[in-house]
Amino acid sequence: MLFRMSDNSSIPLDAPAPRLCRIRKVSDFSGYGFNLHAERGKPGQFIGKVDDGSPAAAAGLRDGDRIVQVNGWNVALENHQQVVERIRARHDEVSLLVVDVDAEAFFREHNVTVTATMPNVIVMETPQPVNSPGPQHRADDTGNY
Repeated sequence: MLFRMSDNSSIPLDAPAPRLCRIRKVSDFSGYGFNLHAERGKPGQFIGKVDDGSPAAAAGLRDGDRIVQVNGWNVALENHQQVVERIRARHDEVSLLVVDVDAEAFFREHNVTVTATMPNVIVMETPQPVNSPGPQHRADDTGNY
């Protein structure tokens, strides 16, 4: 089975799925629980490490994911500092559209631009505790969140 993409290409329903990770800070964890880095010779920004038990882990972020969008903005051509600023733009939450290695290779091979409106995007988020005002933490300049 196939579904049609906006660019008229056909993608199998079992194609690797991009993930929209909606990460919220929580009171019992400092920050989001991931770090951001660039890889030599590869364009874009990547998730270096996701801390066990972190809001990022609960929202489905994984080590090695490539960030496609931050808060709805395509960041493919942005540098590290620009992506950091987009992540910091919202105080207690961030939405990251990411692809793992398999999804990135698949969509690159099929010349498809990954967007949050694709029909196979998996949306995951940090559970919101009931009556929780949320923490008041900021990311540092090193790319740790």
